[in-house]
Amino acid sequence: MNKKFPYSTSDLKPSRRDFMRLGGASLAAAMMMRHGLPPILAQGMGGLPAELHPGSPNNPRGWTTTLPPIPDGMPVDPPVTITGSRRGPWEFADGDDIENSPFTRLNAAVTGIHWKLAFSWTDNEEEVLQKYNLAIASNELPDFMETVPLQIYAELLENNLIEDITDVWDVVAHPVWLKEAWSFGNGAAWQHAEVNGRKMGLPHTEQAAQNDKLLWIRQDWLDAVGMNAPTTVDELYTVAKAFVEADLGQGADGSTIGIAAANNLVTWYSSLDPIFGAWGVMPGYWTPNDSGDLQYNSVLPEIKEVLGLLRQWYAEGIFAQDYFTLRPPQTAFGQIGANTCGITMSPAFAALFGLPDSVTNDPSARWTWADIPAGPTGIKKKAWSNPVVDSVFCFRKGFEHVDLVLKQIGWWAELLQNPENRYHGFEGTDYYWRDDDGEVDPMGANLDLASGYDGNKHIWGPPGTNGSALTEPRFETNWIKHRREVWANTPEDQRDAMMDAFLGGDELSVMWDDANVFAVDRWELDGIRNHFTTFPTRTMERASASLNSLEAETFVNIITGQASLDDFDAYVADWKSGGGDAITGEVNDWWHGGM
Repeated sequence: MNKKFPYSTSDLKPSRRDFMRLGGASLAAAMMMRHGLPPILAQGMGGLPAELHPGSPNNPRGWTTTLPPIPDGMPVDPPVTITGSRRGPWEFADGDDIENSPFTRLNAAVTGIHWKLAFSWTDNEEEVLQKYNLAIASNELPDFMETVPLQIYAELLENNLIEDITDVWDVVAHPVWLKEAWSFGNGAAWQHAEVNGRKMGLPHTEQAAQNDKLLWIRQDWLDAVGMNAPTTVDELYTVAKAFVEADLGQGADGSTIGIAAANNLVTWYSSLDPIFGAWGVMPGYWTPNDSGDLQYNSVLPEIKEVLGLLRQWYAEGIFAQDYFTLRPPQTAFGQIGANTCGITMSPAFAALFGLPDSVTNDPSARWTWADIPAGPTGIKKKAWSNPVVDSVFCFRKGFEHVDLVLKQIGWWAELLQNPENRYHGFEGTDYYWRDDDGEVDPMGANLDLASGYDGNKHIWGPPGTNGSALTEPRFETNWIKHRREVWANTPEDQRDAMMDAFLGGDELSVMWDDANVFAVDRWELDGIRNHFTTFPTRTMERASASLNSLEAETFVNIITGQASLDDFDAYVADWKSGGGDAITGEVNDWWHGGM
């Protein structure tokens, strides 16, 4: 629930050369459209010039992309020009740029909107802050602001520089692809963009269950020790211990570990958050207690109990002895690829990241996945992957065309996110999704022009941007379900090339599909949510660095045996007296609407 703002306010195997060539008609059309709108003959899409229509209708067993209906009142005449900020970098085909590409030309034809770049930045925190601060100081904010960091957002709010879009939203926002899509999590989508009940921007959302953990385990190792995949924490320990004692890994003798663990207890890969979740708690999270107040989980007795368990596991070699100092998430999966470890609690995408290395290095390796283990009272919980990014999209105060931008966003959201539309890019251009070998990747894969198509980078506003902003966080899962429930039931002799390309797959890719669907279906049921979702309180700004260091040091020393388990009690006392009690008060003032 959103609270108050805390401050004052297959047959297709073309070569890459084929993609690089624009046909004469397409090139001529592109040049003509650089400074003007192509003709739209009717409000339907029948009058859209062929070179602007995505899809592959001209290829053997090709298909047609279905375009959504043009929003009411569009394309506007005369056209409007809207300035916007953009996060880079991008790559474009020769002759195209951020203001002129198949995407902007299609957008102009449908909506009448021309986009003009105000400023851009690369994925650099200091640079984006500098660019926005300069725009504020010079009173030159763009009409539409992309991925505004929360620090800048707070400044814009305090200085009344953002347009309140609530009333326009209520009237023109697409009921399915905007309103319904952003209704997940009991209002979680709006935790930043909505302030005091007013919509001051749009959420920046990513995939649902992006980092929600599943239990990935070596099936061949289970067979070797005569066990089944564990369903409880006790069984997980027993299986991991059996893997260690059987020394099944590929490394030196005695180097096998049971569970891959990163140096962060709650992280995106090889995380231990499901172990804490089995006790109903999550380090670093604020959750409601029985009285309705928010409590800081890291000081709760259940955390001490889990730390004692992890301490035992570490002493028995279940984890790598260097895990807490040398195993950040981005390298922890190296234990999987090197086949020194047989268990990881990682997201569904582990099937495509980490496990393929394992199979490459040991072709006999067979992985499977299972649900996270249950705790002593039957609880199965994990850290909830909040798809809401710590940034927003917003409009400058006084901007007159919020309604047009919202209509544009809704149109693109339906085009890109409805699997029935079969969108993939533009035939005969670089913005395509086949590589030199004719391999196919889904829309939105992180590809550059050398290997395929990533339309997210070229579209203005969500869904799009360099960062894969979505409006429907279940988009990828819906895509998988559509393939399995609709395409798979199409007789083989009636399938087109796109169907053939995406049906089937190797064992790991099929597991990825299965795991993704499972994780997303359980996403809002099994996750422990962090309910403190606003800017740091004043005491947090002063004391969080020292308190976070105290917590991290205490936890690692307890797990590795350098400190006693009872040192947890001293940590709790020090946390409270060092600012924790004050922070708790401030957090609850916000939670109960008094801040």
